[in-house]
Amino acid sequence: MNQRTFIIVLFLIAALLAGWMFYSSQQAVQAEPIESITTKYWNSGHADAESEAFIHWNEDDPAEIPPTCAKCHSTSGFIDYVGADGSEAGKVDRPGEINDPINCTACHSDAAHELDSVMFPSGVEVSGTGTNSVCMTCHGGMAAGIAVDKATEGKEEDTPMADSSLMGPHYYHAAAVHQGADGGNGYQYEGKTYVGTFQHAEPVNTCTECHDPHSLHTQSVPNSDANLCSTCHSDVSGYQDYRKVNMSNVDYDGDGGVEPVFDEIEGVKAVLYQALNQYSQAVTDTGFGFKFDSYPYAFIDTNKDGAIDESEGIFPNKYSTFTPRMQKAAFNYMFVQKEPAAYLHNPDYVLQLMYDSIEDLSALSGVTTEGLTRP
Repeated sequence: MNQRTFIIVLFLIAALLAGWMFYSSQQAVQAEPIESITTKYWNSGHADAESEAFIHWNEDDPAEIPPTCAKCHSTSGFIDYVGADGSEAGKVDRPGEINDPINCTACHSDAAHELDSVMFPSGVEVSGTGTNSVCMTCHGGMAAGIAVDKATEGKEEDTPMADSSLMGPHYYHAAAVHQGADGGNGYQYEGKTYVGTFQHAEPVNTCTECHDPHSLHTQSVPNSDANLCSTCHSDVSGYQDYRKVNMSNVDYDGDGGVEPVFDEIEGVKAVLYQALNQYSQAVTDTGFGFKFDSYPYAFIDTNKDGAIDESEGIFPNKYSTFTPRMQKAAFNYMFVQKEPAAYLHNPDYVLQLMYDSIEDLSALSGVTTEGLTRP
């Protein structure tokens, strides 16, 4: 290499270095201050060390989180799952630590950053999920409708199954709802078609486009105090207004009025609840009802009044004579109930699941889809 070439190479290296330093400094200026990120995190649900999601196993012997649960209920478990600890990725090899809520090191590792696909409990792998992969991994649920088929395989649709338990997808499965038929996690009836991934408006179609990954709340509008949703929904000023948003002009629940989609979903849920209750009385001669502040949520409606009171909503009175047909419909009820923002994440998908459940129960429940509208 002659002197002239050497000088040119040095000049290019210096220019590249200067450019990189300028770019880095600009990124640092634009980056959110660490103090702000820290404040957001410590006020988030992920940092709530007293939450049932993180203390449920504290009194167990041994005091540890089972591998099945550790992935999403401890930082150590998630690090294990993505292989950031040197273990095989895609599985949890050992129990998680208690008192170990989700912290920075769970989501910020090379292994976590490289995630670009999510495996749902339906067995469907969704690729190209990018930075949303971490969120979707733990908010995809733990069971899908196919689990109901496996549990009821070979059994008569309307024959009670002794000692059967309510099946559901687990809790806060926002990603499973959002993916719709592309994830296939609800109980999808044969011969029916279902909507896929919920398409909102750009740029609010993914987890991190809508949610601040540190506070978990809705993203802020740049250089404004306005709520992100108010950009299109002028009557929304905060979380308390989300349920007032009307995304269509359809009376899905057949009550004679067009309401915000949250209320339409609640209306269809009420019809499905009635169908399950009346079906159970007709087929098993046992009343059925839900009480969601008491585990395991499904109980015998002893007086057959359609509601579960305090005396009925106790563990010894749990409902345990599901038929396969009833189990499918109850799974879909749980799929909607246990994702409280289903009305935002994919309203058409959950309305379709409930409509089809009511229809499947109708011959024996006496509750039909007349007046209801399927998206």
